[in-house]
Amino acid sequence: MIRVAVVGIGRMGGKHASNFCKGAVANAKLVAVCDTDAAVADAFGKKHAHVAVYTDFDKMLSDAKPDALVVATPHYSHSALAKKALEKGISVLVEKPITVTVKDAQSLIETAKAHPEAIFAIMYNQRSNCIYARAKKIIESGRLGDLQRASFTVTDWYRTQYYYNMGGWRASWSGEGGGTLINQCVHQLDILQWLLGMPERIVARCKTSGRNITTENDVTALFLYKDFDCVFTASTHELPGENRLVIVGSKGTLTITRHKAVCKFLRMDEKEVNARATRDYGNRADKKYTKKSMYYGLKGYLTDALYGQQCNILRDFVNAVEKKDRTLLRARGEEGLNALNIINAINMSAWKGCEVKVPVDPDEYEKMLAEKIESEKKIK
Repeated sequence: MIRVAVVGIGRMGGKHASNFCKGAVANAKLVAVCDTDAAVADAFGKKHAHVAVYTDFDKMLSDAKPDALVVATPHYSHSALAKKALEKGISVLVEKPITVTVKDAQSLIETAKAHPEAIFAIMYNQRSNCIYARAKKIIESGRLGDLQRASFTVTDWYRTQYYYNMGGWRASWSGEGGGTLINQCVHQLDILQWLLGMPERIVARCKTSGRNITTENDVTALFLYKDFDCVFTASTHELPGENRLVIVGSKGTLTITRHKAVCKFLRMDEKEVNARATRDYGNRADKKYTKKSMYYGLKGYLTDALYGQQCNILRDFVNAVEKKDRTLLRARGEEGLNALNIINAINMSAWKGCEVKVPVDPDEYEKMLAEKIESEKKIK
């Protein structure tokens, strides 16, 4: 039985802790929780008397002696808390994002590498979506041929002003390290790089629309790859919003919405269609394709309703810790660096008004972020 602790038992951390208490994660026992808000910690303790409650993180680690820790605190604290646990040989699952800056993430990853006895993972629950998993296999199999273009529109993360007012740290450079990108869209940016790989350069525009916040809630970015480009559009102020990923290759097209994917596989590669053409629009027979649809499924809906998609990652994490096998993870902790690099690059491009290379210069980004934080203080 793996002894688990959760630090940060607010909105998401509380859900993780509850899943452990409900027995939703096999071979795991929640032995302790920690939150700097004593009222939140006490409320959890009254509901779950068998779980030790702390407001001091160091004391929790020394007293409870967990085998594994889930970090679900505000973004800036992820690195320091995870490092303390890893240095004690405690396995760590950190909520997304891995942290706020590439430089800080690199430091955390180095700590994890120095303690190979501990499993290090990140909460990228979208990777447990069966549609994205099958899409990855399709792309890697070559069935889409050479990738030609892609687009990802993510405008269904609707957030009201009430949401931002719930916590003073939300949508601020000083408290959250950013807005829509680092909070909501880190999931889609992870999926994008998971499926397509990392872009070489990024050019972006970010703005704030309809909300009293200091960070972005509207993003348009162009990801430049060696052989194709991808347009990424995101916002948290649009209704009704949509979630649509389109990937086009020389042998077909893959369109993914929230719970469905439609694949169109050409009978032959577009290059061959072009070479064989005896008419201006191409030979009709050569342009034929087969169509296949994939669905999230009723089981997925029901499971998510009961435990949330995040529970899949909790189970993988505990399984990996129990068997001491990192290959059982859907996302290793160090993989959190990729999406963070994209986020830092989008921000830097928007701030500088020019194209930015990926990976970003970590020192330059830290300097520019510090300037944003100082400017934010003057506004507040």
